[in-house]
Amino acid sequence: MDLRQAISDTLKYADYFHYPLTSREIHYWLTTPCLTPFATIRPLLPPKLTKSQRSLRSLVLHSSEQKRSHARRLAATLRFVPGLRLVALTGSVAAGNSYPNDDIDLFFITSPHCLWLVRPLVIILISIFFRRRHPGEDHSKAANAFCPNLWLDSLSLAVPENKRNLYTAHEVLQTIPLLDRGDTYLAFLHENRWAKRFLANAFSSLASAHKPLRSAEILYNLFAPLNYIFYLIQLLYMNPKKTSEVVHLHAAFLHTTDFASAISHHLKTSKDI
Repeated sequence: MDLRQAISDTLKYADYFHYPLTSREIHYWLTTPCLTPFATIRPLLPPKLTKSQRSLRSLVLHSSEQKRSHARRLAATLRFVPGLRLVALTGSVAAGNSYPNDDIDLFFITSPHCLWLVRPLVIILISIFFRRRHPGEDHSKAANAFCPNLWLDSLSLAVPENKRNLYTAHEVLQTIPLLDRGDTYLAFLHENRWAKRFLANAFSSLASAHKPLRSAEILYNLFAPLNYIFYLIQLLYMNPKKTSEVVHLHAAFLHTTDFASAISHHLKTSKDI
């Protein structure tokens, strides 16, 4: 393993998002499939952060913590929604790299055959008690608006193989649970253990060595017919507006920006750091 290249790739990834990393963060997010002790990379690390880099980090970390606090209030409201297993933060807020005008990306996992039953209720509650960012809305006008753009049910926790890349590995491992029932977060990490092929240090610090046990879920099969009807209704509503979103019965990936391709190009074409 070329540690210099791994460090360079890690820094270039962070540079794409204009986020300076500390030495410990470089080690944590080291782009490598092999567990690597901090002492091994210490002699290869760049100098300490500059004053301007520390100032930038202070700004985005403070903004991110304010948005996390706002999201925790939302999770407290959503804890009453039946069939909701996980509410979590993703994106820039989860990464600690959010600016004051940024929105707040949310990730949800539901019980089996409940995704399309739970989703309308969650969106209604967000719209009534908070603010939801609508598709196509200008980012500059979406400060603190919630963007519920990733939905899974517990039958479909693993990210599809065609989405397994460095960017998605970061998104999986940056996820911050706000509401977690039945060790759903640990089950999600276990089903996405492919992420350690990209970020071994980060994965090993988060993932349980054993697959968490799941409770019996046979009764949820009763909801399957109604869930399918609600899926068709919502799909008909979405189809005229769809661009790059991926939607099926057990998952909805409602992101419209292809960060994975852009980052891959950035890593290949930018100079080593």
